[in-house]
Amino acid sequence: MEDKEQLSKSAFIDKLDKIKELHATESETYAIAKDRTSGQHYLWYSLFHMNLSEGRNDQFEHFLPLDSDDVLGFMFGEEPYVYPTNWQKPYLRTGTDDRLMWFDPTENFNLEQEAQEEHALLDRLLQYKQQWMEAKDKEELTRKFFADLDDLKPDKE
Repeated sequence: MEDKEQLSKSAFIDKLDKIKELHATESETYAIAKDRTSGQHYLWYSLFHMNLSEGRNDQFEHFLPLDSDDVLGFMFGEEPYVYPTNWQKPYLRTGTDDRLMWFDPTENFNLEQEAQEEHALLDRLLQYKQQWMEAKDKEELTRKFFADLDDLKPDKE
């Protein structure tokens, strides 16, 4: 695997051989590719996006490093490969320029607790807004609101 720093998209793609196309539509393609110099296999996901606001078409590339068991699983249809659901380990991805950078999706795993806390806070804010519009003592309501927010904070130990 390459060093985890910025790489050139065009130079990286130039050293790849497409081994097998797994799925292709008008807007996306999945394929298995092999780096001719290192022998590393990748699940190659290409997404074509019409950027109407800027009047251009963009192509985004994602390269998930594979071990030999993964390669066989993908080639014989035994492994799911849909992006982003099945991309659970670090991979290379591009933007609208020639940069190719590492992305680690594990930073976003297991965020259910944080999502529940955000929803509880949003619900409380909406309640406060409604109560504030009808409150006779807005200052007291606001004090109580901020005291209640402390109850929503997760315990920090």
